[in-house]
Amino acid sequence: MEKMRGFTLVELLVTLAVAAILLTVAVPSFRDFVKTNRLRSVANDFITAVNMARNAAISRGQNATLCASSNQSTCNSTDWADGWLVWVDANGNGTLDSEEQVVTQSSLGNGITLASTGGATSYVFLPDGSTSAADTLTLCDDRTGETGRAISISVTGRPSVADHTCS
Repeated sequence: MEKMRGFTLVELLVTLAVAAILLTVAVPSFRDFVKTNRLRSVANDFITAVNMARNAAISRGQNATLCASSNQSTCNSTDWADGWLVWVDANGNGTLDSEEQVVTQSSLGNGITLASTGGATSYVFLPDGSTSAADTLTLCDDRTGETGRAISISVTGRPSVADHTCS
């Protein structure tokens, strides 16, 4: 007589029960993992923009501006979560002109906030790499607790990032 191969109904039910328990535990943890990585990515993108503006000001010997922008063509926003622009003020008039080079970042998406604690909507980096005032921006999503990031810009123009408690 030939032996039958396969799973019994009991083995199948036990396997499905174990899989259901594992998924119940893993899915919320994975969701937090994705949100945390998204915040870190946005923080890194903003620090890259700060460094880009600072380096452009130093290397070109001209002022460079990092400003909040909702349309990615003008400095028109008060909300950093709308996106931002980096541009070098080639003619020194303090405004973004059509011939000046622009690097943009689009909106951060739903549920993410990026706000200046000092209310700044732009930072002007001088040819020596410094900026006019130190500031800190807070980056949070829809979670509470120590899930956010605080991005500090010193008077010397150097950015740093640390954990931040969101409310």
